[in-house]
Amino acid sequence: MGIISQRVRLKRETTDTSKSTGHEDGSRSTRVAWLMLILALLTSLTMHLLLFSYSQLKELIILEMHLTYAEAGFIFSMSILALVVLRIPWGILTDRIGVRLASGLALTLLGISGVLRGLATNYETLLLFQLFLGVGLAAIMPFLPKLVASWFPTEKAGLAMGVSISGYAIGDVIVLSATPYLLTSLGSWRNVLYMYGAWTLVLAAVWWTLAKEPSQEYRTEPGSKARHRSGWLENLAGLLKMKQLWLLTGLYLCAGACYDTILVWLPSMLEAEDFSPTTAGLITSMLPLGFLVASFAVGTLSDRAGLRKPFILVLGLVSGPAIYAAGTLATPAVWFPTFVTGLCTIGVLTLVLTMPLELPQISASVASAVGLISSIGSIGSFLMPTVVGQIRDVTGSFHWSVFLLAILSEFMLILGLLITETGRKKVKLQAQMTTTF
Repeated sequence: MGIISQRVRLKRETTDTSKSTGHEDGSRSTRVAWLMLILALLTSLTMHLLLFSYSQLKELIILEMHLTYAEAGFIFSMSILALVVLRIPWGILTDRIGVRLASGLALTLLGISGVLRGLATNYETLLLFQLFLGVGLAAIMPFLPKLVASWFPTEKAGLAMGVSISGYAIGDVIVLSATPYLLTSLGSWRNVLYMYGAWTLVLAAVWWTLAKEPSQEYRTEPGSKARHRSGWLENLAGLLKMKQLWLLTGLYLCAGACYDTILVWLPSMLEAEDFSPTTAGLITSMLPLGFLVASFAVGTLSDRAGLRKPFILVLGLVSGPAIYAAGTLATPAVWFPTFVTGLCTIGVLTLVLTMPLELPQISASVASAVGLISSIGSIGSFLMPTVVGQIRDVTGSFHWSVFLLAILSEFMLILGLLITETGRKKVKLQAQMTTTF
């Protein structure tokens, strides 16, 4: 009996030790996951610091380099063109070499090109350095969902995805508010670009030091490793055949084009309605504020509900009237629909970036899938600001441009009706529907 009792006690101690070790490993994994998410937030924040700092400084650059407005606009567009062309290759590369290495390379390139912009001596060199900047920027969007898929389970994916992209909105707010003060303090647009570039190099060093690859991704199914080893052309061909990905691409195009175009043109629309430039700028800041709220709230609520599609439908329905009101109201009430516009468009975008994580057939190609979605989807952000300006030149008014954007946003509702639910409660709902009918 003494021997049996001793064995039982030994077995209990071994079990308790195993449980304790598992708990400690789980806690450590959770801490590392949130560290990676914070690094992702800082990375997306830095992307918009670099991208939109040029917008704040371009008037001084035009004067110093004797540029036309068309040349100044084309310099900015070079980065967007790089996003459209290179997000798919960056997505494929990220799936191949992992988040840590791909993002470390991208941040290093961003820091170097960010500093080089301050060294530009003429139109041609600034155009080239802005193109280099776009090469690094193109990596950010595909890597964010890959990081979330690697470190967070499905029930937390919406929240994690929202946190990772919230940096874009925070970056918008910082660059809009801090750049004028930095310009006054540092005395030169070049020094401002040096500072943003130096910050990016610091973040790159932090990333190389602290970032880690997970020991196992949360969304991995049997056969995913085999697909991962297959050729990238074969993987890309498989993605192109997926109807769900094309619907997500359409949603990305509508949401991104509406948000970016309103952000570019709303100050002009408001000034045409006799708002002062200062007030117009403050009202426009409601867009990134709505962005910030949506990136946290929509993902969290969607996680708790276990559904994605109903949120897309509601946000798509509300977005059209909100955009039309934001672009046409000439009263203080315009503040609220501007906020709602940011909330609706980015709420949909958050879910679009979350849903690929829940498709088991692309578990090994999340970055490639998001690279495809965001690459083609960014065409809307590239074209619509020009279309809106052209309509304004022809008609002498922004009214028809606003109407066009409102119609475009309602396509999110139409595409949302066609898309397949990916939330964790979809199986339960499908079973209920089968029983009912």
